[in-house]
Amino acid sequence: MVGPGLTIGGWFAGAVIANFVAKARSIMESNHALQAQAGDMLDSVEAALPRINVLVEVTERRAISNPSFAMWLQQFKDVVSDAEDLLDDFETKRIQEELLRKSSKVGSAASVAFRFLRNMLLSDTDLHRLKDVLAKLNKITSDVGGTGIHGMLELAEAEEGVMGSLPPTRPVVIGREEEKQQLLSMIFPAASLPRNGTESSKQFSVIAVVGAAGVGKTTLAQVIYNDANVKEAFVLRGWVLASCRNRDKRDIARDIVHSFGMEQQDNLQTMHGPTESNLFSITENKRFFLVLDDVQDNLHEIWGSLRSTLAGAANESVVLLTTRSKEAANSFGATSHIALNHLPSQILCRVFEHHAFGKQKKASLESIGKEIVQHLHGLPLLAEAIGRLLRQKLDEERWRKISKSHWWLLSEDEDNNVALPSVAIMCEHLSDHLRKCLCYCSIFPPGYLFEKNMLIHMWIASFIQQHDGIGMEEKEKEWFDELFNRSFFQKTKWKNKYIIPDIIREPIYIIAEKECHVATNSGKPKRSLQSYRHLSIDIPDFNVHLDLRKANKLRTILFFDGHRTIKPHDALANILSHPSALRILDFSYSEAKLGKTPDLVHKLPHLRFLDLSFTGITTIPDSLCKLHLLQVLGLRGCQFKELPRAMNELINLRFLYAEPQTISLIYKIGQLTNLQGLEVFPVGKTEGHKITELKDLNEVSGQLCICNLEEVTGTYIEAGDAELFRKRYLRKLVLKWGLAAGTSTITSDGCMRTLAGLKPNANLEDLKILCYMGIGFPAWMADDQHLTKLQHIHLIACEQLKTLPPLGQLPSLVILVLQGLSVLEEIGSEFYGRSYKIFPSLEELKFIDMPNWRKWSDIEELQDSCPLPFSHLRKVQIKNCKVLSAIPLRCLQAPLEELDLSGCNEIFQCSPSCLGELKSLLRLRINHCLGRIHLPCDVLASLEVLNLQRCEVYFQGGMEQIIKLKRILTNDCRDLNFDELKAGKKGQLVPEVLLSELSIVCHHVSSTSGTLKHQFPKNTQTISKLTTIRSRYYFSCTC
Repeated sequence: MVGPGLTIGGWFAGAVIANFVAKARSIMESNHALQAQAGDMLDSVEAALPRINVLVEVTERRAISNPSFAMWLQQFKDVVSDAEDLLDDFETKRIQEELLRKSSKVGSAASVAFRFLRNMLLSDTDLHRLKDVLAKLNKITSDVGGTGIHGMLELAEAEEGVMGSLPPTRPVVIGREEEKQQLLSMIFPAASLPRNGTESSKQFSVIAVVGAAGVGKTTLAQVIYNDANVKEAFVLRGWVLASCRNRDKRDIARDIVHSFGMEQQDNLQTMHGPTESNLFSITENKRFFLVLDDVQDNLHEIWGSLRSTLAGAANESVVLLTTRSKEAANSFGATSHIALNHLPSQILCRVFEHHAFGKQKKASLESIGKEIVQHLHGLPLLAEAIGRLLRQKLDEERWRKISKSHWWLLSEDEDNNVALPSVAIMCEHLSDHLRKCLCYCSIFPPGYLFEKNMLIHMWIASFIQQHDGIGMEEKEKEWFDELFNRSFFQKTKWKNKYIIPDIIREPIYIIAEKECHVATNSGKPKRSLQSYRHLSIDIPDFNVHLDLRKANKLRTILFFDGHRTIKPHDALANILSHPSALRILDFSYSEAKLGKTPDLVHKLPHLRFLDLSFTGITTIPDSLCKLHLLQVLGLRGCQFKELPRAMNELINLRFLYAEPQTISLIYKIGQLTNLQGLEVFPVGKTEGHKITELKDLNEVSGQLCICNLEEVTGTYIEAGDAELFRKRYLRKLVLKWGLAAGTSTITSDGCMRTLAGLKPNANLEDLKILCYMGIGFPAWMADDQHLTKLQHIHLIACEQLKTLPPLGQLPSLVILVLQGLSVLEEIGSEFYGRSYKIFPSLEELKFIDMPNWRKWSDIEELQDSCPLPFSHLRKVQIKNCKVLSAIPLRCLQAPLEELDLSGCNEIFQCSPSCLGELKSLLRLRINHCLGRIHLPCDVLASLEVLNLQRCEVYFQGGMEQIIKLKRILTNDCRDLNFDELKAGKKGQLVPEVLLSELSIVCHHVSSTSGTLKHQFPKNTQTISKLTTIRSRYYFSCTC
């Protein structure tokens, strides 16, 4: 394999040893006896460190045939682990002394630190451990010059450096156009009405994509899922990874509800009551499109019940499933399916060349590339991954070396995983730190969805804890992105959640098998778990003998499944009975409900990562607060009535994942000054819970939501003491008052004083303000000299707001959403500001649910030298603004590409031809707007999508001018009147040359004028004569 162990060595080992040497040297400076005994050993270790780093780096990327060296490498890693544990123990003692000093409030910091150092030096146990580890390090580094090892060092000098980083790439699907069109024709059959013209009984289609791992089933399903016609035709869209863990119908139903909710941006996922009832109510009489990805045979038992739950949906709903098994497709009652075969060499070469060359095609490398493609078994995922690897260096020697790699010989052995040679070659060309991070992921079971941030936390907790936290978080985000760009990870439909494709995961598991293991009930011979450093336990019953009572080297234990565990705490006592050097303990995917925190957790002093999320625990013992090295604590989905008062002693805690109610129980959370991840802070009234707790949390990064701001009862000074302006790592800020108007007694003046004191740092990029009850905003809201990086603003449910700040002068504002501003009546010059440039970067503008907004004033005359306002505006949405009478000319003259008008009763009543200034529109949607709407065809020349819902539309001019139209969508349009078309052009929808690109979707359309009959054929028999039309989708048409 690629090395006997891939977790500690190289760069990470060097960091540990360097820190150990520095700590030992500082101790020796105050202990001359120790200096005399061990000073020479320390010098020897420090001198050998550069050679050690080089040696481990090269051997981690090569198969090792020398047994003596393999033994040396394992011993080296064991000694590094000992050094790491000792550093942890020293750090724990330092923290305990610091907490004791704070509680006693005696002595200066300098004198206490000196006393602590003396006490540590005088401890016989500590001195003995220090000398013992130093002696081991000295011995192991002295052996570097031994037989065999010297040869490895010479090899290292000749070794080529690993390839550099890769730029991101956009996903592409090559060679599957025929399958795509087949699927679309199955989803939108040519004749969707029964012959008698009546609506058929409610039912949904089940369509299957069947193929081997790695052929691109999921990728093709994503293409269909994101198809514009699919988005338009279905009210609900959802995506569920069906292979996730041990599923029952409640799990699947919950995930379907959650997925529908995410797509609709609604809170659908956790309604009260049975989940299946929720699913029925959500889908009832609605047309849905649902993808069940990676369906396996074990799900067919629950499909019957789920099918009944979904039966209330509207006709022509679709379930699209991907599976490796045709039997699984049949058990789901698939009405049709397509077989996705391996790609032929010619097509696979196109995939490979796209990723290998990009736009830098090099003729001298094409023949070598074709040789490599022959080893990839027709799998586009491997062609993408190897192509991305070779793209780093378009060098003939490098390419030929990879094409002749000995790893390809393994592909001839049918017993081997077909992807093993490709993945092994990719690992050989990873840098040391990337390879270790990747191989750590081999402990994830198949179908495991992981969060980007959580994986990064695990990496840091496992083998990078001796580095600066904030700097390492940023570095490891870059490392994650690099592994993603190399095709090891794949994005899912869930935000920030990824998966390792099975065809990639299995070879990684083989490569990392010396140190990483997944314990399952697979029936394979049991293996000793003592030598592993990272372990996941994926079994139904945790009451099994795992032989972990003896001394072990485990750094990580992840628990999965466990749904048959009757006495979970007895089982955990067996598994965790021996005090160990665990850094990571994760119960969040366990189905064994714990009820309380495991008693033995406090005996794991080295823990850096503890996730108890969704375990049903209701209490936390005081002893957990003694885990002074803990960096990540997960308590999501847990409910508590109280928390230990000493929670603020977890002074190394950097990321806290918990519900707002849980966070509100932490006394004096402001003492956790290392916190970087605090997604929500609920403001309380009592001491230790007020907004002033935020004052010293200046490392908070990413997103922060401050809620319950109505509890800020003091003056401007109290809110100002939160000192948000000092939180330079914060990028997104949400400020939230009470749920809605009338639920709080807060006054408008009180809201305004509070908001005035919450001025954020200049690095802020996203600001959302909810349920603010002030009548205006403070000056900092539109400070173009301060908020220079602010890109997104959402003002939601600010129901007392009477005037807007001059947001037009913010230089970087890209998206502005105004929603639920129920008393706002006018928007005018105060909105634009007095800046030389007005909305210079704005691309998207939304006005939603503003029932009293009646006037939107245009921008006053501009000087000739001033740039045009709204110069980058691409999308405007106005929804449920019933009394708005006009849209400013300056806005309509912007380079708009998308306009969405919905529930606007007065705009077209007052000005039927107000859209006459549009020049560059690609997409137009008008929904439920009163009045006659005149659409001049000449201004719609660039239009690609026309969506008309419940409105009266009159086209003016010749429609031959609409030369780019691709889709027409209509629903309940009583008048689509073409009477004003030029006489010679009646009946001509679009020029014939465009018919091959036109899709027509009609829902319950009628024409009172009778002229629509000339535009849309009445039945599918007539449509079928228009053979050049690419796709035509009719639903319940009565033209």
